[in-house]
Amino acid sequence: MEISLFEEGASLTFERIVLYPYPDLKRIWTRIWLTAVLDESPNIEITVLNPDGSENTSVYMMAHAERRAETTLHLRNPERGDTYHVVAELSRGVSEAPEVIDHQEFDMLLEFRDPDRGEAGFGFGVDWSELRPGENVERPTQGADPS
Repeated sequence: MEISLFEEGASLTFERIVLYPYPDLKRIWTRIWLTAVLDESPNIEITVLNPDGSENTSVYMMAHAERRAETTLHLRNPERGDTYHVVAELSRGVSEAPEVIDHQEFDMLLEFRDPDRGEAGFGFGVDWSELRPGENVERPTQGADPS
């Protein structure tokens, strides 16, 4: 019997995106889950826009081969309590105009939320009501160096 690790017939999409600002509000722990699709290595771009719509920070992961990606975003001149806009794009190809295969957007209020206490982060694809103290989304401990 063969057990497939991939979802047959599934299209490549963002499954979940989770962001948690660190207590200093200068860094944002970011984890992305993709659907498991055989022979796909998409590009992943996460952009954080300031309240005025200008770009604050971004990360681009080219030809990402893992089902899960994790990074720390570093904000420039963060303002506690401001609402930032997050744009996530999943694309295929390395040309000037890669094919966009998934696009997600959501807002992030810049404030510390503690996953170890069951506090909801920002993003989509997570049932925040299921988080209970001690059952977080695998966020590194606050003392760890995330960079």
